[in-house]
Amino acid sequence: MQPKQEHKALIIKVSDLTHYMLCPRLVYFRARGYEQPKIAEGKERSVIEHILLKELGFNVRKVYGGNAEGGEGYKQDEEDVKQVIEDIVDGVEWIYKEELKTVGKAFFEDVKSDFLSGIGNTEWLEKLKNENTTLAELERAYGYEREHTMRSEKLSMVGSVDKLIRTEEEAIPCVIKTGRCPEYGVWKSDRMQLAAYAMLIEEEFGTTVQRGFVDYIRTADIRESHIKKRDRALAFQILKHVKKIKKGAYPDKGENAPCDSCAFIDRCETKKTLLSKLLGK
Repeated sequence: MQPKQEHKALIIKVSDLTHYMLCPRLVYFRARGYEQPKIAEGKERSVIEHILLKELGFNVRKVYGGNAEGGEGYKQDEEDVKQVIEDIVDGVEWIYKEELKTVGKAFFEDVKSDFLSGIGNTEWLEKLKNENTTLAELERAYGYEREHTMRSEKLSMVGSVDKLIRTEEEAIPCVIKTGRCPEYGVWKSDRMQLAAYAMLIEEEFGTTVQRGFVDYIRTADIRESHIKKRDRALAFQILKHVKKIKKGAYPDKGENAPCDSCAFIDRCETKKTLLSKLLGK
């Protein structure tokens, strides 16, 4: 009699949950082993800009955070700040070497130059300089851990939060977003993502997460978000849906699925045709 085979536990990434909200079929095709290219053809510039903004989100607020050589409360002038931003951007090609390996050096330098010209405008810098947000104060007082990875066997979930701030009383997640910022509050998908990280943090540190932050770096906007029951419920519901998809269920397309820029569009349409034939439709 052969011994029973142990099945490897299914672990869901928080990124699977965010992909589900974009379009459930992204989760399906990724689970089948069809990985999207690191940089889709025709989208090189926007992907590079996303990477540059992300790295700014990790570092640029330190410029005005009292951590400079001038000591607590020291404010650098505009030219100093622009130099710091340029230094941050220069490090990107080394930090994101895997993501950028297919990008030509000349093209990358052109995008970087255009990016620096745009992001260094007076309005963006002034907004950054005059920020007096709770997140900025917390980072100055406690710092943060970059890309802290957590794993929960109970939830069957793993995730790496962009910033984790730990005070004497709280553990606070922060995510950096490079897309557009809502007029008010935080996008639903971002609230769900914060709730998912909150559940992971709570299990690891034995605490209750009351709030999180979303840094919309493109417009230098920081939004605080209280972790509500509805956000937790949504994260937990999507987690269950993703598990079913990973086990083979074929989901409906998302209402606002980005089909025009999706690398799986051909597979998606082929799958739809095959299902229609099987169902006699």
